[in-house]
Amino acid sequence: KQIGELKDYNLVYIMIDSLRADHLGCYGYKRNTSPFIDTIAASGLQFDQAYSNSSYTRESVSVLFSGRLPSSGGNYGWLCTGPRKGTQTIGTLFKQAGYQTAIISNSIQMKPVGFHAGIDHFECLSSKWGVSRTGPELSRRAAKFMKKNRDKRFFLYLHFLDPHGPYDPPPPLLKQRFNKQSIPNPLGIYKHVRKQCSDLVASGFGPGESRFEDMVLKYDTEIAHTDIAIKQIFNQLKALNLTGKTLVIINSDHGEEFLEHGYVEHAWTLYRESLHVPLIFWAPDKIPAGRILSRVSTVDLLPTILSLMDIKSPDKRFDGEALFSKKQSTYRFIPPKKPYIGELIIQHRGILRTVIKGQWKYIAAQRWLSPETRPTVLGGFMRYRKNPENLKNIWGPIEFEQLFDLAADPKEQTNLVKRNRKKAFQLKGILRLYEAYAKQFGENKGPQPLPSLSEKDKQRLKSLGYL
Repeated sequence: KQIGELKDYNLVYIMIDSLRADHLGCYGYKRNTSPFIDTIAASGLQFDQAYSNSSYTRESVSVLFSGRLPSSGGNYGWLCTGPRKGTQTIGTLFKQAGYQTAIISNSIQMKPVGFHAGIDHFECLSSKWGVSRTGPELSRRAAKFMKKNRDKRFFLYLHFLDPHGPYDPPPPLLKQRFNKQSIPNPLGIYKHVRKQCSDLVASGFGPGESRFEDMVLKYDTEIAHTDIAIKQIFNQLKALNLTGKTLVIINSDHGEEFLEHGYVEHAWTLYRESLHVPLIFWAPDKIPAGRILSRVSTVDLLPTILSLMDIKSPDKRFDGEALFSKKQSTYRFIPPKKPYIGELIIQHRGILRTVIKGQWKYIAAQRWLSPETRPTVLGGFMRYRKNPENLKNIWGPIEFEQLFDLAADPKEQTNLVKRNRKKAFQLKGILRLYEAYAKQFGENKGPQPLPSLSEKDKQRLKSLGYL
């Protein structure tokens, strides 16, 4: 279907932290978590196979803001401060195009100044980590900004913390929406589960067990609470008569694990449950309702937004691709040509990369922690601010690798790396080329000498779309 040009439209970008795509009704979930988002998806363009390029917020949002992958853009690590200074970002590009720009968040993850380049108005509703139930107040602040700037063009980035832990939804909503009865001795994700996960699993904690189902239901109720808050934003757009000149994008920075691979939360692995995220484009007058089945990723979104909204970029070197090709004044979807690459670079947790090409997925880790050992490195930001992680070498030898056939094994349970060495070697070669690209053409120069690419490697990089 053809999409109309969105020149001079507003952009409201709604980021919902830790939201798995498969916990929304529009992505097939049976529980009633997202009735309003489902209606938006039905009247918008839904991407069924959208993937974040990291399972950690600051890395994944840096990818969105810069259009660069973590290693390539130099935006990685637990203490990642956002896109590197001097990098063109979604904020600087919209500001240069004459937009009023704002970030409103209830997550302290968005406080680092690297995210604020080009931003006129910044609000963070919380000074503490893990504060739930503030979504409606965020929507109220967003409505105030939209009302103030209704006669101007604006870019508004909204970052909802829920359903991120601690999974603490309003009790009345939990009971009303899901008829939930309290259970004795419920488990908290931070206080109990993340610290004692392996022991709990050994004692029967898992799908079907009451304490596990209680935990997941609280996560789902936080989705439902955020769904209500998002409805407030659309109500304000309608009240201000802005629905006909605003593009709304609904997305998540990463997913969430619920024991699919032996642990919980996120920022530990690069499996599907951590990376598969919702992605919905909504602009009824310009974007026909529909669904995109092809795989896309967060790194594609900045070049796509700039193309659809006719915003010029001085530096056209992005790691992602514009997802729509322009012909005269309309656009058509074109699947990305580059293989998908995901990264997680947190020294005290793990250094992992993954590549997906066709039906095959390969994961390589320079540092890998098993689910049993992960509780030993748990700690807050202050602990690692006082003792910064050593990230001088983010490559190094591979100590853990996996290969999955996604067509036969979409849940990534059977490691085929020993059975199909040839395919693993091919995908490992793509990561090797990406390493050379990141070192030579990326923002991260690191302590290592830049490699001199052979003509063969240059041609292979060109064939992959990186040169």
